[in-house]
Amino acid sequence: MRFNGREITKVCNELTTPSIEGVLFYMKPQGNDWSDWYQQPSFKERTFKLVFNMLFYYRVNETEPQGVFVLENVQVAYEQPRKGIFYAFSITFSDGKHVFACRCEEDVNKWVSALKSSPYEHWRSQLIILKTKLSMKTGKDPVLEYMRSKQPPSPPKRRKNRSMFYTETKDEIEEKSFSNGRSFDNVPVNKLIDF
Repeated sequence: MRFNGREITKVCNELTTPSIEGVLFYMKPQGNDWSDWYQQPSFKERTFKLVFNMLFYYRVNETEPQGVFVLENVQVAYEQPRKGIFYAFSITFSDGKHVFACRCEEDVNKWVSALKSSPYEHWRSQLIILKTKLSMKTGKDPVLEYMRSKQPPSPPKRRKNRSMFYTETKDEIEEKSFSNGRSFDNVPVNKLIDF
């Protein structure tokens, strides 16, 4: 996916406050076998900010984002404690599993709950659940009722401007048709025309 770097930086730094932010240890996907991720010494310390459904990451003490994860079609899960890494979670994308480690269990819980509730899919499923509950209680579709109530009023019907005038006499029409080379045999003469 392509982004305009300036606009993304502006969204992350200026326009919104992050849902959660902090320093995590991060490891990129490496190879296909993730059963031994804990043996690989490639964790890097990064600052992360979650804004809407985008997870920005920075080098520590820098203001320019180094990258962004768009959290759609992802799976967020806790990781088992392994060899000195007790508090970890992962985000699985189609390209692989990204592993994150925190300093305490409380941080892991905060990050996992925030990450699970950030995708559009989560909020869409919440809307469907609430919509179903409301329609079961009221017998009406609440979203449809809301949309109907918020529709702008229809513009007033325009009255047709009815202009009435008399046409020219037959002699005047024949004179014009002769000079133009056209025939006006089917033109009603001295009739009231309503437009």
